[in-house]
Amino acid sequence: MFDPGALRLVVLGLIAEEPRHGYDVIKALEARFQGAYSPSAGAIYPMLQMMEETDLVTSTTTGNKRLYTITDQGLAYLDENRAELDKINGQLDSASGEIHNAALGEEMHALSFALRSKLRSGSLTAEKAEELRNILKRVRREIEDL
Repeated sequence: MFDPGALRLVVLGLIAEEPRHGYDVIKALEARFQGAYSPSAGAIYPMLQMMEETDLVTSTTTGNKRLYTITDQGLAYLDENRAELDKINGQLDSASGEIHNAALGEEMHALSFALRSKLRSGSLTAEKAEELRNILKRVRREIEDL
């Protein structure tokens, strides 16, 4: 979805809006895409650590949670890269604006959950599995035809 430089800028921009935990960063990005995209913790937490090591953010620890806050150096970095961040945010707004009220990501997750649950339940007969396969094929074709 993002190249590492673009994701770093977006994450730093989110932290500039308000201090955030890593989980909050992930959820904020997920919300921008109606749940259709969610960066992995394996992408966000190392990035936050690197941003702290390069003095773009600082963190305070409470229990096992770290709250990240932008530094003056981070603000200067954002200012230097404002045009790029504005371009990226414009692209994000354009992409998410078109689906803003549709909440497609939520339905994708719900469909995936329902399918996994059905497969794990052990209740599928050969006939039911074939029926399910036909439903999925029909839905895929309808989506492709939109």
